[in-house]
Amino acid sequence: MKIGFIGLGNMGSGMARNLLKYCKANAIELMVMDLNQAVVEQFVCDGAVAGESVKNIAQSCDVIFTSLPSAVQINQIAFGAEGILENAKEGTTWFETSTNELAQWQKITGAGSAITLVDAPITGGAEGAAAGTLSMLLGVEHEVLDQFEKMLASFTKRAVRMGPSGAGYVTKLAQLHLNYLVAQGIGEALMMGAKANLDLNVLHNVLQNSCAQSYVVDSYIPKVLDGSYDQSFALGLATKDMRLITELGSHLEIDMTLGKRVYETYQSATEKYGPDVPHLSVLKLIEEQNSQLLRSQC
Repeated sequence: MKIGFIGLGNMGSGMARNLLKYCKANAIELMVMDLNQAVVEQFVCDGAVAGESVKNIAQSCDVIFTSLPSAVQINQIAFGAEGILENAKEGTTWFETSTNELAQWQKITGAGSAITLVDAPITGGAEGAAAGTLSMLLGVEHEVLDQFEKMLASFTKRAVRMGPSGAGYVTKLAQLHLNYLVAQGIGEALMMGAKANLDLNVLHNVLQNSCAQSYVVDSYIPKVLDGSYDQSFALGLATKDMRLITELGSHLEIDMTLGKRVYETYQSATEKYGPDVPHLSVLKLIEEQNSQLLRSQC
């Protein structure tokens, strides 16, 4: 068996590194590909094989994983003479782990390929990817998931079947919707504390031990208070996610009042600070509006 992994960014590199351990233990060849050749070379030094091209990986591998920024890149590797759909062997399984547009994925699944296509977005952050503790949200039939249980367990803590094709993407966007809503909320909550001269570290501890506790509270607040704004994820990607969320809401005929408001805020922050700054830079807006930095007290 050969496995291909395309996309070795913050999330993909962690997943692929844990998958490589599984491959070594089971005498499986792992082929990797990324635009950053330095990262590819690191994997090759550790025992992986350079995939060279999407076409080569598609023709060689029985299982393919992809971790890419958006539907643009996913469609680029899916379609065309050099793409996965044209070149993959019959019976190949493609796990697409990105945060993608449901409508775009439906174009891929509707292309009539003889391979098994699985929407399999992951959640748990770059730290979870490195630790192998991600949750994978799958749009797949039970019998397909059963075949790959041990393989998926090599880089996830949970691989959950959410329903048929498309269900994984919908679940991921629902989770992200709540994530970005709460991220906006911590800015206002911290600002109330700052304006009232509370110690924000103590406030954070209280929030962690109250009904407000969440991953966002636990992980994001320290990265606001130290001024780093969480450099593991870019503001432009967060804004893209919010666009997908509001578009899915429109597709499902849901009035996304809160989602639209949050999306507008992320758009404003991206226009002001640029797409490449850390994603929690969105909270700079409330800091500037109130002339107050949200920082730990010395």
